Parts: sequence; structure tokens; C-alpha cells
Amino acid sequence: MMRRVVGPDIGVKASGGVRDVATARAMIEAGATRLGTSSGIAIVTGAGAGGGPGMF
Repeated sequence: MMRRVVGPDIGVKASGGVRDVATARAMIEAGATRLGTSSGIAIVTGAGAGGGPGMF
């Protein structure tokens, strides 16, 4: 929804509850350009559920 309102030139940050690859991917597919998470290492290394290394 935010992406539609602000358009393509403004960044959208998704944060709160982004703890695994599946959630991160869903937020990016919804239009987020940045993620706020304390689980970044687990997400990009595949330590969390839903994906492996190189998913992003």
C-alpha cells in the first residue's frame, strides 16, 4: 500500500517481525526497498527457515 502511495522514487522500509527469509522476501515483493531487522545475518546466510545462502 505504501509503495502505491509514495511511488517508485521514495524508499520504503519494512520493519517489525522480519525474522526469516520468507517474511523478508514477502516484504520486498510488496515493495519494500529496505528491511529493518535484527535477524539480518540469519536471513542472508540461510540460518533461518525458508531459504539458503544467496537468496538475496
